[in-house]
Amino acid sequence: MPTHLTPVVPLAWALRSAGHEVLVACQPDVVPVARQAGLGVAVVGDTYDDIGRRRREAPPADAGRATDGPPWPVLARKWRERVERVLGPYLAVARHWRPDLIVADPLELAAPLVAGELGIGYVHHRWGVDAFGDERWAHAQRALSGVPGTRARDGLPAPSAVLDPCPPELQEPALSRGSGIRFVPFNGSGSRPELAPPRAARVCVCFGTRTVALGGADVVRRTLRALTGPGAPKEVVVAGVDAEGAGLPGGVRLLGSVPLHLFLPECSLVVHHGGAGTTLTATSFGLPQLVLPQAPYLVEHGRRLAARGAGAMLGDGEQGEEDIRGAVADLLSRPGPARAARELARAMAAMPSPGSWVAPLEQLAGRAAG
Repeated sequence: MPTHLTPVVPLAWALRSAGHEVLVACQPDVVPVARQAGLGVAVVGDTYDDIGRRRREAPPADAGRATDGPPWPVLARKWRERVERVLGPYLAVARHWRPDLIVADPLELAAPLVAGELGIGYVHHRWGVDAFGDERWAHAQRALSGVPGTRARDGLPAPSAVLDPCPPELQEPALSRGSGIRFVPFNGSGSRPELAPPRAARVCVCFGTRTVALGGADVVRRTLRALTGPGAPKEVVVAGVDAEGAGLPGGVRLLGSVPLHLFLPECSLVVHHGGAGTTLTATSFGLPQLVLPQAPYLVEHGRRLAARGAGAMLGDGEQGEEDIRGAVADLLSRPGPARAARELARAMAAMPSPGSWVAPLEQLAGRAAG
């Protein structure tokens, strides 16, 4: 998925700047983001179309609520089906290009299989808070043991390293520790919007294209009404979502797909759906956040921000206009959330840069740049 590539882009840039070759092997959905980042691409398999697949699948009755855990049997079946579909094309690319090391997000479960077949190492690169990461790996080990045509009879080979861009202070405490790599925002490319200096608290609203495509624009409309009502902040900018059909109230500036990092320094608060990229980008700028998750898998960032005092989360049944307005007013009126958000930003800034990981990855690959 495109959002699983974006956290890895700064590391890819660092490796390219050090003289190494980097190839993004991905399904067609990810190609535009890879090319936008200036990276070489090998197209593997057919279009995944996550939005289309989710629309075709009947959502459960509690689709917007937090649950005790993911539906592991269903996920295991989907992992197996996908891996068996893309493994052959991945292996063909890898055997032709002959990489010395593979870097992949934890959900790209073909990566350890390809690495095992080539006899090379591979690196997990997390994307943010990952409450079920260790449990997911255990289920994947069982689901993908004995994949036809591979050596995975005893399960998946363990990663050579796990890189984690989420500050330990924000990461799920029970998750096994990875090695820190500083999060550098890559939200695509674009031009910096011309915004006048804020006269009051400027609130950024960002729900992402997938949220609106899957759930409609109602949550956007409710949020904007809450933020432009009596006593609410008077400056609201909407980014990362096509909100033209959301019925924009007065005082709202629609920025479209402008990358967040180009204007967040001028904001005081971010309201969003709980995606990893939005969460870590806002964290890097030391901003408190209000998370309004629209699916169970989006609650983990909101929970951790609330636990650290750097934000709040409103769950299912708590996302009415008055709820949103009250939560925003609370986050903006108290010094605690902004102070906690700045502490997380300092912790993130102290993490090793992507460039500092070039030499360790060279050692894992057994090859330095010529």
